[in-house]
Amino acid sequence: MILPRLEWLLPEPIPDPPSFAGFGRPVATLLARRGFRDDEQLGRFLTAGEASLHDVALMADADVALDRIERAIERGERIAIWGDYDADGMTAVVVWVLALRSLGIEPLRHVPSRLAEGYGLSVGGLERLRAAGATLVITCDCGIANAVEVEAARHLGMDVIVTDHHLPGGVMPRAVAVVDPHRPDCAYPDLDLTGAGLAFKLASALLARRGGAAADLAGVAAIGTIADMAPMTGESRAIVRLGLAELAGTTRAGLRALLARSAEVPSQPSARDLAYAVAPRINAAGRISEAELAISLLLEEDPATAERIAAELEAVHVERRALTATTVDAAMAAAAEQAGEGPICLRNDAWAPGILGLVATRLVESLGRPIAVAAAVDDELRGSVRAPADFHAALALEACAPLLLKRGGHPGAGGFSLRAGDWDAFASAFAALPRPFPADPGRAPERSLALRIDLVLPAAHLGWGLAEELESLAPYGPGHVEPLLAVTGLRVAEARRVGAAGDHLALRMRRGTEVFDAIAFGTPPDRPIPEAGMALDLVGTLERDLFQGLPRLRLRVLDYAESGASLLVGRRLVGAVALPVGEVVAAR
Repeated sequence: MILPRLEWLLPEPIPDPPSFAGFGRPVATLLARRGFRDDEQLGRFLTAGEASLHDVALMADADVALDRIERAIERGERIAIWGDYDADGMTAVVVWVLALRSLGIEPLRHVPSRLAEGYGLSVGGLERLRAAGATLVITCDCGIANAVEVEAARHLGMDVIVTDHHLPGGVMPRAVAVVDPHRPDCAYPDLDLTGAGLAFKLASALLARRGGAAADLAGVAAIGTIADMAPMTGESRAIVRLGLAELAGTTRAGLRALLARSAEVPSQPSARDLAYAVAPRINAAGRISEAELAISLLLEEDPATAERIAAELEAVHVERRALTATTVDAAMAAAAEQAGEGPICLRNDAWAPGILGLVATRLVESLGRPIAVAAAVDDELRGSVRAPADFHAALALEACAPLLLKRGGHPGAGGFSLRAGDWDAFASAFAALPRPFPADPGRAPERSLALRIDLVLPAAHLGWGLAEELESLAPYGPGHVEPLLAVTGLRVAEARRVGAAGDHLALRMRRGTEVFDAIAFGTPPDRPIPEAGMALDLVGTLERDLFQGLPRLRLRVLDYAESGASLLVGRRLVGAVALPVGEVVAAR
């Protein structure tokens, strides 16, 4: 008997969901679960675009920042853009460069080396910008925690405009303007903008003031927004929808070369393409090479040069993947020694610092626990934190602040540095933090190794119609995740291991006389392979792709179980008596 490998968390039935125009009962049930009440509310969500964007003047210091940038333009000052070495920070830099270029200005740009300088502003980098003539520095995706460095910039004769989306610390930088929606005195209605999203809002406002326009701002900002895992609600959703439309029609050679290597259909990139193929390539440059490699590609207009840079970035991406795979294996083995459900701290000075965030992410996905991973860089340790939804990474680092040299982040992710001699104390303090964090007596910790199912469906509902309805709800992401379906009523026609290492399971499932494809990536080697003819319940997402140039519908499987051993058996029995098909499953 094949049992579920993971815990299946079934939704409560909704016997009588509201109706929504253009959607059948299964998707109407999903929408009701996600809080939609009527067509008007749903319509605003589905069509999010320019009309969904708030006036940037509502953000504290935004007008002050724009006024100072305009004065710099009018006086012919040298403007510098200071970014971060992740995809959000790099794309924010590109947004500003594109906007300023459209106004006839070529700004200096500086993204610190991950190893040599680390995250945020540095006095050495500021000194180099001042020597190059800069009198105004605009930060992207950093700066809120750099009060000391901003003060140094003032003494060097430079004004600083901080644009950041991370949580402020105890001391606000004495910058000309500090534009961060998380400022305590900021009443901006959307707290979920990323660094790239914030750059898009400010740069667009600058262009509107000066009667200018620049192509690809939303497209580039969409990449950073998705890379930083912004909720696919509110302004971030609007930016991504606008950006996907821009990317589909871009003529910029660098973007086209990148999409040709990373999007399933380069002329119609999806949010999934950006999340799983585009952003990792951009991030690879900042992780194990230099951020300028990716930035120069995003800005490039010459096709031949773009192809050369894209090929170089692809090689870096391949190297990063191999490095990540071996490090994740070692980290998983080390994590296995720390039992329980609480936070885990891991340190290995042989690990590449640039991939620690990826390693922590993979461990969170596998273990469902908060993870802090660190490695030595010169005379200090640098690390990354990733966490499930019940554990606020940035606040956790704030709780350990006395032991840290630098810290920053947001709810799901953070970064930190500390002296090597403080590691044991930090590891003890971090591991002792409760779940949830901050403590909430009314909330249970997120369950590890659990699948939160959105819809329980009979196989009869699987088809192009359902796929099109689900696709119309995209883009998906945090806050609006891709629906997870539990499907019953299928029998195995064929099951075989595929992939170079045999670590994926390809399934052909029979639905009456029809055959339906499914794929389970990363199936553990000890997981039983279903036999032909077996009744099998599947949990996964429904996806459309191209196979040999033809459209194909298949289920991306996260878990499976024999129907007799699956939790869906109870729903089948109940459904036969009282509840509607499409929400629970009628008996076979």
